[in-house]
Amino acid sequence: MKTQTANLLIRHGRLGFVLSLFLGIPLFGQNVVLDAVTRATSDVAEIRRRAEGGDAAAQVRFGDILTTHSRHADALQWYLKAAMQGNDAGEFHVGRTLLNGAYGNPSDQNVSADPVQGLHWTFMSATNHNRDACWDMSNALQRGLGTDVDLVAAYPWLELNAEIGMRGYVSHLELNELALKMSTAQVERAEMLAARFRAGVWDYPITRIIADGDGRVKLNGITIGANKSLALINGQAVAEGESINVHLKPRSLDVKCIKIEKDSVTISIAGENQPRTLRLKQ
Repeated sequence: MKTQTANLLIRHGRLGFVLSLFLGIPLFGQNVVLDAVTRATSDVAEIRRRAEGGDAAAQVRFGDILTTHSRHADALQWYLKAAMQGNDAGEFHVGRTLLNGAYGNPSDQNVSADPVQGLHWTFMSATNHNRDACWDMSNALQRGLGTDVDLVAAYPWLELNAEIGMRGYVSHLELNELALKMSTAQVERAEMLAARFRAGVWDYPITRIIADGDGRVKLNGITIGANKSLALINGQAVAEGESINVHLKPRSLDVKCIKIEKDSVTISIAGENQPRTLRLKQ
């Protein structure tokens, strides 16, 4: 019976491998049957020994094994070890885990989403030509994970995903679906951006802890004075150069006032790479 089960897994594994090449779907972590085969045929003790010895590839492999057991918090630590060595697979897994978060078993294996940090590691992996990280960059820009929604910037990442390694029909289908949401002018701008990426000129997205225009951060009023102007943000008065702490669930934001105009305020939020503007509602 065990032999029959093993043969069945192997046959399905081979089929999954062929389909993954044909469709362009990532192998590990996406297919339950293939994950089962991997666990059954892996020498876990040897992989862990190599991982503890600093082998980045083994650290990623051990992280994969922990992931299939829903031990996401432990897996993240091994992925981080590999990522810190510049391993693009480690960077990819750290990025994907932090972009989306993960529910572990038991609950202390949960990983809370941190899209801004997730975007950082995903970008690192994508610029190292990791195909799946390119897909995640596009997904983050389409959904606004750690950044603003930007279909023009999302398009070239999806195009690179389709070009790296074997071309996947799924990638091309997704690319066509995205193009349907864009104007001709937007697609042309996206193609120009893709050409820059191919030349190794990468544009890092604007990071956003909360979405631009999020109504939870409000400009309540402005007072223009001869010596000092004040802005009222979420009920707190702040002058240029000063900072306040804005309490939002489930986190708080450190907000610095940069410039006060008669009907708008430029602020920066700790952890974001570009300032934003709050405007008085008419």
